[in-house]
Amino acid sequence: MQVWPATRIRLHLGVALGFAGVGLLGVALAAWSWLGVALATGLGGLWYAWMVGRFHRRRALVAEPFPDAWKTILERRVGFYRELDDEQAKRRFEDDVRIFLAEQRIYGAGEGERQLEIDDETRLLIAASAAMLCHGMPEFEWPRMRDIVVHPRSFNEDYGSEHPTIAGMVHYQGPILYSERDLRMGFRRHDGHNVGLHELAHVLDLADGHADGVPIGASWASSAPWVAIVGDRLAKLRADRYPNVLRDYAATNEAELFAVAVEAFFEKPHALRDKDPELYGMLRDYFGQDPAAKPRRCGDRKYR
Repeated sequence: MQVWPATRIRLHLGVALGFAGVGLLGVALAAWSWLGVALATGLGGLWYAWMVGRFHRRRALVAEPFPDAWKTILERRVGFYRELDDEQAKRRFEDDVRIFLAEQRIYGAGEGERQLEIDDETRLLIAASAAMLCHGMPEFEWPRMRDIVVHPRSFNEDYGSEHPTIAGMVHYQGPILYSERDLRMGFRRHDGHNVGLHELAHVLDLADGHADGVPIGASWASSAPWVAIVGDRLAKLRADRYPNVLRDYAATNEAELFAVAVEAFFEKPHALRDKDPELYGMLRDYFGQDPAAKPRRCGDRKYR
């Protein structure tokens, strides 16, 4: 996410000045009074303030030191952050985390005294999931219209605790739901199952209004081969002819295949690259990252 996108700021400033220009042109043509100029200029100012206000807030936010307590949690729980050896990259990750937390509404399920209280660690793991996905796409902006609701454990279709089978869920136009227990478990081990990444991968997929396994921002040049790859892997998974690198849940449909592949890309990049270099290459090009270029992890399951 960009803190101060100069090109976009200049564009909005140009639109604001355009309002004033229209007003002056109206006066020059004797079609408007000076009151019209003031009105047009005021509308331009409101436009600029509305469109640029969040970037002013971002600049003020990242000007403050990143909290030491948050840094400790990220170092202890998020391997991706811990392995960033470039201070600038680490700072951008931290900025993405706090911008996400400042602009997204995250709260516990339930009401009143029964509402789940969520701590900084849970909030940071959700934000870290978002920062991981967009780390190689610095101009990407997460939608700001979805609430994120955290349940204590997995839940059923009615969001209850009887026969729970769901660790996370994304509605087409509604909130993102997480099981806190499963979210934390996903960052304790690198086994290709991370619900934080999984549900936000669905957000990327749903951003264009379709759950078809094609994420937003995929170029037209790459979308056709991507659809072919997804269809081919889906058929092989259902026929039990695909290497054991994606969870079985990937065989559900195109959307789940993409989300599970994203988990494997970040959690088991070397295995995915070795067993399906074509799928790995498409994800590498889309996310602008090459996690398999890093040395293989040792003892991932020992992280706590």
